[in-house]
Amino acid sequence: MLGSGDPTPYDFPLLVLFGIIALVFIAGAIAGAAWPAAIATSLRRGGLLFAICALAAVLVITPTQNGIVGAGRVLTIWPAFAIVVITFIAFSWRAGRL
Repeated sequence: MLGSGDPTPYDFPLLVLFGIIALVFIAGAIAGAAWPAAIATSLRRGGLLFAICALAAVLVITPTQNGIVGAGRVLTIWPAFAIVVITFIAFSWRAGRL
């Protein structure tokens, strides 16, 4: 049947990516003081930039086509992205700089 395919094929891999980035940020917040400052800074900034670019790419490649898909993304992708941002802030706070 036409149109019965998955309208969001990249949403689950994006959630997995956000989970990995958040776990790295949590590890950095816990043990980041032992890491060299240049590595921790590049990891923080690169991880957040990568998360933003991945989110933008998924939303451009598979745009929201109807309200159900939009509601699903509001309940799944955006909270996961918020967790990435919150863990980035915690990692930056523990490191003492952005």
